Amino acid sequence: MAGKVGSYITSSIGTMRVTEQIDALEVMGVNSLNYLVFPKIIAMLFYPFAIAISMYVGIFGGWLAGVFGGFLTSTDFVTGLQTDFIPFHIAYAFIKTLIFAFIIATIPSFHGYYMKGGALEVGKASTTSFVWTSVVIIILNYLLTQLLLG
Repeated sequence: MAGKVGSYITSSIGTMRVTEQIDALEVMGVNSLNYLVFPKIIAMLFYPFAIAISMYVGIFGGWLAGVFGGFLTSTDFVTGLQTDFIPFHIAYAFIKTLIFAFIIATIPSFHGYYMKGGALEVGKASTTSFVWTSVVIIILNYLLTQLLLG
């Protein structure tokens, strides 16, 4: 997500900076930062819905593989789910998802909005935003894991 979505956000906003579309928004009196970045933040905050769907599909796929592969019965699978289920892990996944989604929306937006130069610098800004987003996600992943599960 950080690579694909982040580089898209950086390059789209950076291209708008290069072609002076952001300057045109500011001349018209539009708060260009809010106009360009806020919708991306709101869109990324819907990312937990995708995570919920992937959790469901993962459990359903495990059930399909276990039951139809002949490894266990449906009752054994459901019993195993209920035995090993820790409700806080669901909350933990959604907390991390929300924070990571916010990071994936904001850091690339910053790098795209404040870049200077031409088309070559758009590519450099995309690479820089990917690196910074990845580093921040790795550090926050460690910190969140220590705070929430430690």
